[in-house]
Amino acid sequence: MRDFYQNFLNKEKLYETFYDEKEQRLSFAKLIDYLNYSYDGLLLSDTDGRIFYVNEAVERISGVKNQEMLGLTPEEMQERGFIVSQSKKVLKKNPLTIVQKLKTGKEIFTTSRPIKDEKGETVCYIATFRDISELNELHQEHTFQRDIDYQELQELRSRFLMMDDIVSTSAQMRTIIEKSIKVAQSDATVLIHGESGVGKELIAKTIHNSSSRSKKPYIQINCGAIPESLIEAELFGYEKGAFTGADRPKAGLLEAGNEGTVLLDEIGDLPLNVQVKLLRVIQTGDFYRVGSTTPRQLKVRFVAATHRDLKEMVRQGTFREDLFYRLNVVPIEIPPLRERKEEIVPLAFHFLKKNNEKYQTNKKLDEATCRLLEHYSWPGNIRQLENMIERMVIMSDEDTIKPCVIPDEVLEHRKNEGDLPEPSILMNETEIIPLAELRERTEKKMIARALERYGSIRQAAKHLGVNHSTIVRKMQKYGIESKSTSEHGV
Repeated sequence: MRDFYQNFLNKEKLYETFYDEKEQRLSFAKLIDYLNYSYDGLLLSDTDGRIFYVNEAVERISGVKNQEMLGLTPEEMQERGFIVSQSKKVLKKNPLTIVQKLKTGKEIFTTSRPIKDEKGETVCYIATFRDISELNELHQEHTFQRDIDYQELQELRSRFLMMDDIVSTSAQMRTIIEKSIKVAQSDATVLIHGESGVGKELIAKTIHNSSSRSKKPYIQINCGAIPESLIEAELFGYEKGAFTGADRPKAGLLEAGNEGTVLLDEIGDLPLNVQVKLLRVIQTGDFYRVGSTTPRQLKVRFVAATHRDLKEMVRQGTFREDLFYRLNVVPIEIPPLRERKEEIVPLAFHFLKKNNEKYQTNKKLDEATCRLLEHYSWPGNIRQLENMIERMVIMSDEDTIKPCVIPDEVLEHRKNEGDLPEPSILMNETEIIPLAELRERTEKKMIARALERYGSIRQAAKHLGVNHSTIVRKMQKYGIESKSTSEHGV
């Protein structure tokens, strides 16, 4: 039996164990391969609970490489930090249900049943491996749509599952996604507000994908990226001869989105004269190309997004009050990443997976690295996190991304209530590393801290008890930049 477990992934040996005929071996090969097509994770373990087979879905759901799981029991996985906690809930003697919380922040629902031979003796166990948040989302989706027919429900489900870039583990974001899906069933205008990089565009795309317009155009317009002199022509289009260089008519971006959804990103940057024309389009559906006296009809679902305080802009007279209320029919506020810290590590693993695929690498995040990421305030929100993960994947020489490659802005960061936790931010509490590496990590952090606190290289050197030249040399070694513009010195 032990040989069978050890050879399970070696298909040739396994086939020889069970089958003599070539045709049967080929059939069994296909069966094993087909298990990887399952959306749910599937595991096989021996009577001691040791895993000897996992399909590809397990790796997708857990964020842990399958080869690292093989041969381990759930208890050993918990000891190694793959599983943060687990509880057994015996709903019946058969099956056994286990809820596990992984280091990625995900909660996993595992249901295990014994496989018995013809004598009734347990040979091994088979278990399904499912993400609880995915199950909850599907249940909520089904509840919301339970009055529609089966085919329509399936179409909505497929659109919902297209939201691959939304990684939601917080109650706040789940509420926002539910609200987005609900408002998508109407044509009401939506105003999405949030800091730069929080994912306003993803919520707008969710609204489009969950609506009846999902197969129609989706046009995203950055109102702040188009020069003021060109924005009217870009939005509404123009006729031949409308201005110098207009040698032929051209449809605008709004026309390109006809029958679909138009996202007006950074709506607060729209000039006042264009705001008037946009208000007319939203109210009546009529618009004029530049240089034309013939009205055109437009049927568009408008979604607007901004990081600005539009109410304050209304008070200052830089944004039209009537347009604000026309856009603000359904407001959606997206909180910054620092207010939903439970999503930082799952998002980091999500971006790590994308970049591993992009660069054909197999990088992993060290536990200490994850803790540092959790304690950072992320002023650039999700976009900053995504870019930083890509940077660390590129710059890390090892497969495990350790704190020594984390950018300085994270290492130097201090929460308002005090320093980041010590000393485990430098290394995993169970990690054994060369003393030289530990010294380098500590030196880099202490130098960065002293520079931030005392403001100059000379003062930092004084409080660290070393020469000025020593600090300059180590700054160059570790790639630390001083915020002072007047030194190396003062």
